Parts: sequence; C-alpha cells; structure tokens
Amino acid sequence: MKPVSGQRSFTVTLQWLLSAVCAIAVANLYYDQVLLSGIMNDFHVHSNRAGLLLTVIQAGYTIGLLFVVPLGDRLNRRRLILASLLLSAFWLVLMTVVPTFYLLLAAGFLLGISTVTAQLIIPFVSSNLQTVNKGTVIGRLLTGIFLGVLLGRVAGGWIGQLFNWQTMHIFAAALLVFIAAYLYVKLPDDLAPKQTSYSAIMRSMIPMLTQEPVLRETIILGAAAFAAFNIFWVPLTLILNGAPYHFSSGLTGMFGIIGIAGAGAAGFSGHLSDSPHARQWNKAALILMLLSFAVLGFGWNHLILLIVVTFLLDVGSRMNMSLNQGRIYSLAPEKHSRLNSLYMVGYYFGGSIGSGIGTFAYHVGQVNGMVISGCMILGLAILYFILHGNQTKRLNNRYTREMNTNLWE
Repeated sequence: MKPVSGQRSFTVTLQWLLSAVCAIAVANLYYDQVLLSGIMNDFHVHSNRAGLLLTVIQAGYTIGLLFVVPLGDRLNRRRLILASLLLSAFWLVLMTVVPTFYLLLAAGFLLGISTVTAQLIIPFVSSNLQTVNKGTVIGRLLTGIFLGVLLGRVAGGWIGQLFNWQTMHIFAAALLVFIAAYLYVKLPDDLAPKQTSYSAIMRSMIPMLTQEPVLRETIILGAAAFAAFNIFWVPLTLILNGAPYHFSSGLTGMFGIIGIAGAGAAGFSGHLSDSPHARQWNKAALILMLLSFAVLGFGWNHLILLIVVTFLLDVGSRMNMSLNQGRIYSLAPEKHSRLNSLYMVGYYFGGSIGSGIGTFAYHVGQVNGMVISGCMILGLAILYFILHGNQTKRLNNRYTREMNTNLWE
C-alpha cells in the first residue's frame, strides 16, 4: 500500500499516534538510567565506569541532533523517521549480545545517534501541515516527548525488576519494529521543499543564529529553563533519600510521576504558542519556575510543598519548551530541521550544564545552593528577555505576518 500524500492526511488521530511514537522513541534514552545496576553486575564494572553508558548515550544523542536532524532539510523526512526507528531497534538488540563493556558503550553511542525520531517527526509535521494552529499540533507531539521520559524510567524499572535489562531492550526493539511497519503504511509523504546540498545546510546553521533573533532567544530561554530544571532534579534523589524523608529508591523513582502534569501543560501551552502573546507566556513560564525555586528554599523539608514545587517547576519547564518550539516553527518551513537541530543542541547543552551545577551546588550549599543557582540562571534569562525584547518582538511579528500571508495566498 502506498503512503498517503498531502497535508490533510495529518488527522488528529495520526497526530496523537505520532505523539505516542515520540514517547516510545525518546524512552530509549532513559531505560538504562534505571537498569544500570543490572548492567553493572553483568559486565562486572564499577558504578563509575557503568555510568559512562549513560554519558555516551546522551553524547550520541547530541551528535544526532547536530548532524542527523538537519538531514531532514535535504532528504525525505518520512524515510529518515523509518530508518531511525529500525536502527534504534537494531542497536538495542545488539547491546544485549555484545561480549564486552566497551562494545556496549559503542552500541549505546550509536543508539543515541539514531534516537532522534521525535526530533525528525516534529519538523516533518510542522513543515507539511498548512495551518495557522501549528502550535497546537506541536504541543500534542511534545506531550509525547515529555511522557517518553517518564515511560522510559517507569517501564525500564518495572520490566528490569520483573525480568532483566536484556528483556527491556528486546521488548523496546520489537515495539520499534512494529511501529516502523505501521508508519510505513500510514505516514504521509514529505512534501516540504528541500535543499540541494547537505554541506551547504551545515554551513548555513551558524549564520542562522545571527539571522534569526527568535531562534537565538528561544535557545537562550530553553537552555536556561532546562538548566534550572536539572539543577532541581539531579540532586532531588539526594534530598528524598536523606532526612526527613528517607525514601527508598523505588519510592523516589515514583516521584517522577508528577511529570505527567508537565506533559499535560505542554499540550495546553501549544494553544498559547498560537496566540499573539506567545512571547509573554514564555516569560510567564520562566517566572513560574523562578517562584518554584523560591518556594523550595522555604519548604523543601515539607512533603506537600516539595510536591507543589516539583509540579510547578515541571509545568513551567514544559510550557517553556512547547512555547519555544511553537515560535521557531513559525519561521521558514524549509529551515525547520536546522532550526530544530540548533534549538535542541542548545537546549541539551543547557541541561548538561545544569546537571553539573546542580550536583556542585548541592554539595557546597545543600538546598540553598540549588535555590541560589536556579534563581540566578532563570533571572539572567528573564533579564535577557527584557533587554532584547523589543527587537525580537518586532521581528517575530513580521515573521508571523509573512507566514500567515503565505498560508492564505
């Protein structure tokens, strides 16, 4: 059966299906976070060396964002999506049969590179969907990405506990193959205009940072929000394991279910990114995160307040992400893969910096160190927003008017 062509084939049902695909694909990055002890025992490596697996998976993912995602502006994104699903399945299975830990690291690195399905799906849909409500659609897809983080940790934990880490990998690989077969039949073709040279695409990425003020602003706001998010989440395990909570590892992991609220906020903020006040909503999301850190400083040792902080911080972070991507996808469709690549690289770079700051800040100043660090980063992002607001707002309005004019011509 031939794939369906045309923008109208992106029904709401297919949009939610692709959201589920995004969740399952992103989960590849998080299974081994909760399966690490089993992997460590099977390969007889120390916890410090075992942690390298998580590092190389994330490093591979960053490489994929930088070099694979821009391929969508040159090649058919539909084919790239199917290829990324099948390659991810292959690397997941290979990781279960390699005889040495170093080969496991190599397979994990390649898994990270191929696990860019979600970041191929979003520009694929946005560049082929001719509608003024793109933000709503992107919000649906981002809901899947956010749920994928939770899915990876929860599914990995339970299946790993009931069986072993190899079973989790094989189950995930089988699921990816099934999804690829289904999408081969159901996924529309990629009708977006393409560039003629991959090298020219890569050379154009750095100049885009100077040419697109909206992109620069969203990268800075996104990186700051994800950095602050990790400043909270990385030391959170230490807070919950210590006094006054003394939570077990299982109960600590279940604490992440609060992230479902953040995923719901992504869908809601997708509607906000279609409004003329999307930029102001972005500022509101950062302020919400800033207030969350302030509450953390006063009430981290009260469980109810800690849950409220987690809820509000997650909502603010996911709102920021959804609004940022809604704004960059209002720019030229033929640049969507490169825009997404640059944004996501900046976003994850900010997150990695935040992880390091969070660990150091908690070591030096406990919760107060986390609060000061988080407030400083968010405060600087808000200051940038204010100082550069007028120019970005004017250009953003111009791009939006041009996009709407082109849609109706």
